[in-house]
Amino acid sequence: MTTLELATRRGVQNVTRDLARGLSEAGHNVCVYARNGGVVADDLRAQGVRVETEIVRLAGSKFDVIHTHHAAACSPVLARFPETPAVLVCHGDASWFDAAVRLPNIVKYAAVSESMAERVAADIGIARADVALLLNGVDTKRFRPGPPPQTPPRRALAFAKNSEHVELLRAVCARRRIAVDFIGAAVETQLNNPEEALPGYDLIFASALSAIEAMACLRPVIVCDGRGMAGMVDMARYEAWRPKNFGVAALNGPLSVERVAVELDRYDPTEAVRVGERVRAEAGLAAWVDQCVALYREAIAAPKPVANDAARVWAEHLEYWTPRLADEWAFAEERQVLINEVRRLRAGLDELPLQNRITFGDDRASARFIETIGFERRHATLWTSSPFASLRFRPGVLNAPLNLDLEFAVHLPAADFAMEMTLLANGVHIERWIETGFSGWSERVRTFELPREACHPMATWLSFQLKQTSGVPPASAPGFCIRATTFRA
Repeated sequence: MTTLELATRRGVQNVTRDLARGLSEAGHNVCVYARNGGVVADDLRAQGVRVETEIVRLAGSKFDVIHTHHAAACSPVLARFPETPAVLVCHGDASWFDAAVRLPNIVKYAAVSESMAERVAADIGIARADVALLLNGVDTKRFRPGPPPQTPPRRALAFAKNSEHVELLRAVCARRRIAVDFIGAAVETQLNNPEEALPGYDLIFASALSAIEAMACLRPVIVCDGRGMAGMVDMARYEAWRPKNFGVAALNGPLSVERVAVELDRYDPTEAVRVGERVRAEAGLAAWVDQCVALYREAIAAPKPVANDAARVWAEHLEYWTPRLADEWAFAEERQVLINEVRRLRAGLDELPLQNRITFGDDRASARFIETIGFERRHATLWTSSPFASLRFRPGVLNAPLNLDLEFAVHLPAADFAMEMTLLANGVHIERWIETGFSGWSERVRTFELPREACHPMATWLSFQLKQTSGVPPASAPGFCIRATTFRA
């Protein structure tokens, strides 16, 4: 089996854990590959299931079939075992990592709800009839019935994988005098053993697999999360919402105080028992494992991929899924810029190279030697309209004053506008001058002498102060742009 990560006890991670354990208990030899381990990986290892997070550790292994979730996790395994047939199962309607992929040894496709099956068909261009429906199961040995819920309900548990519904549910429950507890990523509270907690509540607010697990405990369930609301589950609604996995496709409208109140009025522990007994009868782990094994056997019996076709399909897959210089992959370049910045900050500024002209273009080489505060980069320039901006550098030990050749440009909004500019070195006044008599940008080169006592060897600050001294308030701000610096002993 492959899955993206096994670090948190929720969603696909729980599905992977339950299926791997169910297959093992049915006598199958199971190995799970995940891109990231964690607590669920530890759970599986404790139960005797092999878990690997490095593809190299699968060397020498042989498998009859591969059960895949997530493109980022299945691709390395399918490339490593190109002759092994695979079944891809979709668990999400929208996330990029849940997208279905077409690879040579994926011979069967499945999804845990109707809407996800439609996504698979659209993602890879196959008929909806070619996507099997593999509805989620529940481990009925773990999730067992609890005592009869109270009427009216007094204790509720709400799953919060997103946060938009938390305050609304808290307010509605307070009006009904229902004590409500929240668990989930949105409230930073993890419930490691939900099977122990669920039977003690009168009412559950949940969606997807968590809702099914609550039903198996014979709890009344209102299907909802931060994305919207379906309502209180009864037998008729169970029929309609089960193929939707009680997930986003079942959430038929937004949450509101009024809607939740209406659903609370449908509270009926007797109906919850009927629903729960049906869940336990048809959605147990053993039946679910049997469905998966049947799919595996179909995959094993399917024709093998043709070598030339396999090479073409892999090439198209890599072209689509590997980073490239395009808008949808812009994050990759942004990430590299941030990594470079982190490395620079950790290392500190390099000692300023004297006699060298340092430019402030797009190459950002200047960032090794000079840190800018109050400036911004725009169109291969470093500029500011702020009344105060600074450069920080590390000059090292000096035996004489430091001369600075500064190449810069000044922008004035009008010819009668006058801007006073002041240069300070570690707070020591160096020079003050006036820019006036032109409109637009004007290029300048000036030389300043920085006294030795004003330059600290480890950190020297050059500060520029801009101040209007004449002219009407401008429609556009004046600007100061640094082109290059040359420091000379």
